[in-house]
Amino acid sequence: MNATLILATLGAGGQPAVKLANVIQKLVLEAAKLGELDEAIYMRSSGQLMTDGDVDALPAEQLAVVKDHLVRVKRFPVRWLDRLDDAIGRGLLWSYPDEEIVRIMLMGPR
Repeated sequence: MNATLILATLGAGGQPAVKLANVIQKLVLEAAKLGELDEAIYMRSSGQLMTDGDVDALPAEQLAVVKDHLVRVKRFPVRWLDRLDDAIGRGLLWSYPDEEIVRIMLMGPR
């Protein structure tokens, strides 16, 4: 995962940051409607995000201790960070309206 340009764009502020933030927000809202967000397990006590496999790999004693601290959450798919970073690097994010970017992102790679 490489989100260097995403973080730099958001951190720089101004119109590019606002556009990127709007795209991310619209992407999350639309993806949530379509069931396209990834699922993870959040451990409240440590703030750690885990997969089902990570939880399954925990020793039984440790799982018994943290079981009440595990919450299933939805999250932004990591693959979209790579796509957004690539779009910024190629200058494509600024060439399309927000809704078109969201539509393209939801379609996936061609």
